[in-house]
Parts: sequence; C-alpha cells; structure tokens
Amino acid sequence: MKIKIFIHLVSFFCSLLFVQSAIFSQSVWTTQYLNNVGGNQLRRVQFVNQNIGWACGGNGTLIKTTNGGDTWTPMSTGSTSYLTCIYFIDENTGWIGSQQAVIKKTTNGGISWYSAPIQTSDFSSDFFFLNGLTGFVTSHDSKIHKTTDGGQTWNLLIASSNAYGQIQFFDANTGVVVAPSYFGKSVNGGATWTRVLYDGVNQAMTFINPLTGWITGTGGIRKTTDGGDTWSSYALPIQTPYALKFFNANVGWCAGSNGANGIIARTLNGGVNWTVQSTEASNVFWEMSFANQNLGWASGNAIISSTQNGGLVSVSQISTTVPNKFSLNQNYPNPFNPSTKISFDIKNSTFASLKIFDVTGKEVKTLVNENISAGRYEINFNAYELNSGVYLYTLTTSEFTETKKMMLVK
Repeated sequence: MKIKIFIHLVSFFCSLLFVQSAIFSQSVWTTQYLNNVGGNQLRRVQFVNQNIGWACGGNGTLIKTTNGGDTWTPMSTGSTSYLTCIYFIDENTGWIGSQQAVIKKTTNGGISWYSAPIQTSDFSSDFFFLNGLTGFVTSHDSKIHKTTDGGQTWNLLIASSNAYGQIQFFDANTGVVVAPSYFGKSVNGGATWTRVLYDGVNQAMTFINPLTGWITGTGGIRKTTDGGDTWSSYALPIQTPYALKFFNANVGWCAGSNGANGIIARTLNGGVNWTVQSTEASNVFWEMSFANQNLGWASGNAIISSTQNGGLVSVSQISTTVPNKFSLNQNYPNPFNPSTKISFDIKNSTFASLKIFDVTGKEVKTLVNENISAGRYEINFNAYELNSGVYLYTLTTSEFTETKKMMLVK
C-alpha cells in the first residue's frame, strides 16, 4: 500500500511539473506602418543599442529612431538613389551603400555624410566591419572591396562571375561570403577566396564562429559545423528567406516572404525545426536587427516590426487532462483594451494554428502555428498596435475549425 501511495504521489507531482513547464512560444511582433517613407521598401534596418537605429531603402529613404522604434525621423544623405545596405559600428559612425558607385560615411550619427568611390557598375549588397578602420563591401556585379582607412578609400579585392551577397569576417584574415550557387572562404584578408558550394540559390548567411553557420536558399536552410566543408539541410516555412540571425548554436530567426505575405520564423534547435512567429499580409521582410536576444526589429515595405521578448508570447498548457473534443472558447474580457485571454482545447496531438483576422478577412496576427499535444491551452493576446473594431479568431487543426468574434475598444 505504501508503495502504491508513493507511486501516485510521484505521478501527481510529475504532472504538476509538466503543466508548469508546458509553455511554448509564439509571436508578439508588432508592426508600425510608416507614412513618412512614401511606401518605399526599407531594405535594411540596424540598431546599435536598444534605442538608436536606422533603416534605409528606396528613393534615398533614410530614417532614424532614438527611442527604440516608437518614432522615426527622416534623414538625408544627399542622394535619391536606392540605399541598399547600411552598417553602423556605434551611435555616430556608419556607412551606406546604394545603386551608385560610392560609399557614404557619417561620423555624427547621420547628420552629414561624405562619399568615397568604389569600382562597381551595380548596387552594393552588404557591409562588414571588423573595427572603425577595416571593412568590406560586396556588390551585385561580383565584386568585393576593402577599406583599411575607415572608408576614405576602397580597394577592389576580387571580381568574378558570381554576384556577391552577405559577407562576414572573424578576424583580419578569416572570412566567408555567400552568393547564388556560391559559398566562399578566405584566409588572407579577402585577397583570394576558395569556393565550396556549387548549387542552390543562396539568399542569406550568418555565422556565430568560424565553424558554425547557416545559409538560406529557396524554401530551405543549410547548416555547417566545420566551416562550410559539409552541410546539413533542413526545411524552412519561408519560401524566399532574405534575413537570418542566430545568437547561439540553437536560437535563431529567419525572415522573408511566402508569396505576397511577409514571414518571420524562429528556431530553438539550430535550424532543424522552425515556428512561424509573424505573418504580415501583402508585404515582405527584408532584414532583421537585434539589440539582444529579446529586443529585435524587422524591416519591410514601409513597415518596421519589433519585438521586446524575442518574438514570444506565452501559450500555457493549463491542464493535461485530455479533453473529449476540440473547442475554442470565447475570449475574456470581451470587449477588451488592449489585452485579452483566449483558451482552447486540443483532443489529441496535432498541428494547430490560431490566427487573428479583421472583418475583411485579412490576417493580422498568427498566435499559434505548430504541433501541440492534447490538453487545454491559454494565450494572452495583446492588440495594442491594432485599431478599434471587431476581429475574428480562428482555431484550425486537421480535424477541426472554429471561429469566434471579439471586440477591441480603445
């Protein structure tokens, strides 16, 4: 009898621990629509700390924030050319590339700029600076330039038959570069490069050290742990991935588009599995920047999306008792401003999605989009970026779909 009681107690406490730990994560990315950029693509965004950041794009668009993205101020570089890439090393010193054969530099936070020529006939693709003096820039006409004087002069390192994209250096000698059907390594400061890959439409790249890195292609991602000599391939929920950021060997984000919709996804196991965190209808995400693992921004077509907790919202499994049916409960409170709780029951393990729509049927937020086990779940939905009005929320599994209405009153 004592043994049976002990077993029941162990089972009970284990179930309590399971309920407390059964919290998975989804999107709390909020989007700011920027009327002061004239609908232009914001091709790059970069923050140097939690407050100060820049974004640049079409028709010479350059905007700056000093309050973490709450407001953005237009700035001028003296050019109306498409500004294609940006790189700041601190609050004052930064460089901008464009469709012109010049690199612009500022030393006063973007108030004024001066230009230095580069030997290119196409747009600049990507920057990487080791420090205030030594940096690299790639261009779409298959060229890599290097500066050792902080951008006053740029020397042509290489020109080839490959259009170059993102570039990264780990020290003065060792660097990597990615391009369509190309991944290259240099061990002599960029003077020469060894080509490793010969396939794939490579879009984005990030390395956390000289051995471990990822590159994206059309609908997929590859990971290396030996500096690019061998690669493992995994599926992505993003058809066209443009941006890729990793903080360590496990945690990373990818952004891009699926057709007409912008997508942000997150991995917790090094790129093996991905969860969609944010969907922005009729848009695309071009770039991401993070001040730390929780605070990040993504730029799109006249939008900046941001997260203050790594793109997470707590979706808690509040009961492990297996429900006898699928169900979606009415949110509470309702009407609400700006937060409300949504609970639902999952009868058996399944892939489930919980999405928010406006009354026209436009998707405005994805809250859940992954495999989950049987049980009751609760999510706190914060709609502070949405306008007052009636919204619909829909729970969908392979066996069940239900929609309910809720009202946001501000």
